[in-house]
Amino acid sequence: MARTNVMSTKVILAALAAAVLIAVSSIATYAFIVNDQSAEFSVFSSSEESKRAHFMNLDKFVITIDGEERTHYLMLELALKTSSSKAHDQLIEYKPLARNVLLKMFSQSTFEELRQMDEIERMQTEVLGKLRQAMALNGYAYQIDEVLFTKLVLQ
Repeated sequence: MARTNVMSTKVILAALAAAVLIAVSSIATYAFIVNDQSAEFSVFSSSEESKRAHFMNLDKFVITIDGEERTHYLMLELALKTSSSKAHDQLIEYKPLARNVLLKMFSQSTFEELRQMDEIERMQTEVLGKLRQAMALNGYAYQIDEVLFTKLVLQ
């Protein structure tokens, strides 16, 4: 009978230890999922979220452009595309830097240069390269996937 009591006690202690281990690992897993700063890359994140594009519209730019005979104006509206909500949120903080890069880039152009640049895709690629470079130099941790011109008026 004493031997049966000892066995029962061992089985109960083993079951309690297993329950405690399961509880601790469940709590740790939950804490990891909730507090993970890179959840968009986590195996636990929604694949819908990681595939969804995020866009940040930049306010309208009106830039003075020098011409041979007179001053011209460029009105530009564009959006920046990122692949995650965290990249988008950080991009909002970098909006002044993005606007500055664009103002510098276009204000150094002449009317004749811009008028001859009929390939919007080439201009978008150039803007994207300059933005990526400036953002990376200033600590932007994500990738800008695409620059979309939503309105372009040159007069």
